[in-house]
Amino acid sequence: SKIFFCIIFLFSSLVNASRFISRVEMLMDTFVEIKIEKKPSSEKILENSFKLIKNLEKKLSIFNPESEVSKINKLKKGKVSPVLIEVIKTSFKISEITEGAFDITCKPLIDLYRKSSLKNHLPSPFEIQKTLKKVNWHNVKINGKEIHLLHGAEIDLGGIAKGYIVDKVAEFLKSNGIKNGIVNAGGDIYCFGLNPDGKKWKIGIRDPFDRKKVIEIIKVSDRGIATSGNYERYFKIKNKKLGHIVNPKTGKTVQEFPVSITVIGKTCAEADGLATGFFVLGIKKSIEIANKMKDIEVIIVDRNRKIYTSKNFSNFTLP
Repeated sequence: SKIFFCIIFLFSSLVNASRFISRVEMLMDTFVEIKIEKKPSSEKILENSFKLIKNLEKKLSIFNPESEVSKINKLKKGKVSPVLIEVIKTSFKISEITEGAFDITCKPLIDLYRKSSLKNHLPSPFEIQKTLKKVNWHNVKINGKEIHLLHGAEIDLGGIAKGYIVDKVAEFLKSNGIKNGIVNAGGDIYCFGLNPDGKKWKIGIRDPFDRKKVIEIIKVSDRGIATSGNYERYFKIKNKKLGHIVNPKTGKTVQEFPVSITVIGKTCAEADGLATGFFVLGIKKSIEIANKMKDIEVIIVDRNRKIYTSKNFSNFTLP
């Protein structure tokens, strides 16, 4: 009877899974998977979702010299699309919340470290101080449909664009009548409705010390999730790994504290930006901020494998 039960169990899960359709593409420098319920128009909707990602990436990526962001960085002012205004306004909110630990004007600092890693030497304190003069999110001004960058500021939306694009795709799916789905851009996730088994979506938070293990499984719906960690991306200088996240106040790369931070928020853009900002702020301050905020929960793993969570985090882990 046990074997019989197993077959039924597997079978029912497979039947449920076939009610969904998914597709994966390499975009935004990562694997993007979109999984949605099956409808007559689902194929077309998936097709258009990926078109939307390419479209938004063209506007927001600093790696594309023709993108809107790249052009504004060159010209220092100009009329831009509502998309860019919206992302920048969202980033301002996160800069406010994190007291400037999240800052889209960090680009000159990141560039400095990138150049230094090619030459295999650390930037000098003088180079860091000189570059810091250009870093301050208050130097980005929005004037109607125009953006002005003051005092040599340059913007890099790397800490928020992916989350923003994930949200936009989810909005697009919902507006096309999709009630259940998940958008996953390399760990920047938004899920809505229910999974193929008719339950909340189950998301495994990866153990930063062992890629094959999961430290926690959360159950979510209508939420954005983002993880920030220095175990995947880093600069290497003199055989030393330096975290890829830079502190906008000191100009130093962050490596003293957490190994990974996962934020659950109402939107993926907010979760994305906060995960980056929290990485700079460290454990105590991040938990403090998350506890004051409505709809924000956080789980942090430190370098001794100790796990810290915000006060209502367990709402997402309960059976």
